[in-house]
Formats: sequence, C-alpha cells, structure tokens
Amino acid sequence: MKEALNPHWNSEQILFITASSKENLGYLDFYTVHQGDWTPVLEKIPVRLGRNGLILSNEKREGDGHTPAGVFPIKRIVGKQKREIRNLEYTQIRKNHHWSDSPISKNYNQLINRFEKGAVSLWSPYIYDLFIVIEHNTKPSFPGLGSMIFIHPWNEDKSTSGCVGVSKEILEKIVSLLDGGKKPMIILEFLD
Repeated sequence: MKEALNPHWNSEQILFITASSKENLGYLDFYTVHQGDWTPVLEKIPVRLGRNGLILSNEKREGDGHTPAGVFPIKRIVGKQKREIRNLEYTQIRKNHHWSDSPISKNYNQLINRFEKGAVSLWSPYIYDLFIVIEHNTKPSFPGLGSMIFIHPWNEDKSTSGCVGVSKEILEKIVSLLDGGKKPMIILEFLD
C-alpha cells in the first residue's frame, strides 16, 4: 500500500474493499501500520456486496440493494459471544436486541433493546453472530437513506441486500486484530 491514503484520516488500520460499480463480488484487503509502514494483514479476500453493487454513499436509499461506497470509521462491533475488543464499542446481543429498519421510526437505523414495528431481530439469524457496523447514515440517521449496513458472516454464493458479506473465519480474524486506538477505517471504493 502506498505511503498514506490521506494524512487527515490519521488511521493506522484500514479495511479496503473494492469492486466494479455494477458487480456484487468484491475484494477486501486489510492493512495496518507496522514500524511506520503500511503492511498487509489480509489480501484479496472475496466479499459479497449488495445485489446492485456499489453506489456513492450520498445516493444510497433504503431497499435499493446497493452497498454504499465511501470512507467510514470503525467504531462499533456487535456479536453474540462475550468478547473484549481493543478500544472499540462492543455490544453483546441479547434476545431483546433489534435494529430499526423502518424509516418512519424515531429509532431508524439504530440498535434498540426491544421490538418495534419494522425492527429486525438480531438474535437468531446467522449473519448477526458477529458484525462490524459500517457507519453509513447512523449518527445522525436520516429516514430512507439506508440502514443496517454491516460487514457480517456470509457463506453464500450470492449477493447481500446492501451489506458486505465475508466468511465468518475471516471476520473473526479481522475483529481480533482491530484496535480502536489505531483509528480503524473502512474504505469502500469503485475499481472503475
């Protein structure tokens, strides 16, 4: 990886996800700064994107099947197991945890501790065993501009609804290496 992508980011860990604009198959590279140089941790890991591929973050809409392209800080990880995450917010999922997916809810695109109309349960689906929140339209969230955008486990040979899907083993490795003190970022970028 080149010297630094942008000195203003001040990041020492980057998940770099690339794909062609209309493709729902992309690749993940994980870089970290080691002894002052960017070094690869993981390279060319296949990932699945939304069924309609990447779209600029400001053009993303609820239910459009696109994964938003842009630069997002890694701040929160959510999962079912008890775990310690270095310097990042971690929420262990309980049976009452839901994510509001309804644009008419005051809790739109937020993790909530109870069921409400339009909220998705995080308890049973495999894809919510562990996920990194892609901070698209989260704080603040604007109704209809996209919700529930995560990096989550995915072992199917098909697209997601707008998230980034990766094997659970790779996701576990990424989460074990992330350190909030290194200001980790996700970069979702077009190849063309």
